[in-house]
Amino acid sequence: MRGKIQLLAGAFLVVLMAAFSASAQAVSNSPAVDEDTETRLVDAKVAEVTDGRISIFARSGVEHVIAINNKKTVVTIEGQTVSLKDLREGDVITVELDEKNPVKFAKNISLKSTQEQVARVRH
Repeated sequence: MRGKIQLLAGAFLVVLMAAFSASAQAVSNSPAVDEDTETRLVDAKVAEVTDGRISIFARSGVEHVIAINNKKTVVTIEGQTVSLKDLREGDVITVELDEKNPVKFAKNISLKSTQEQVARVRH
């Protein structure tokens, strides 16, 4: 009788460990919201803004040149849509790239809110 209980307890322990191991792997394989991915650059610093592109430095220090367009690129500060003209050198942004576009093209740009950027929205 005691051997059966130990066998069942051992089997239950193996099943329990397998379940926790699978869930831990699933969590570690999914990128966190604040991590860079192939189509998203988080907390990048704007180095240059022109009519057709922006130059940014990712947190890794790598510079990216990304195409922008007044009609297709949406820029937001605290959820409010603003003009691309409100994007300035030194801003810290998150860029979502258009994965269907063969060129690095910014689909969405959201600025980290600072007091200066909030003032831009309210003008």
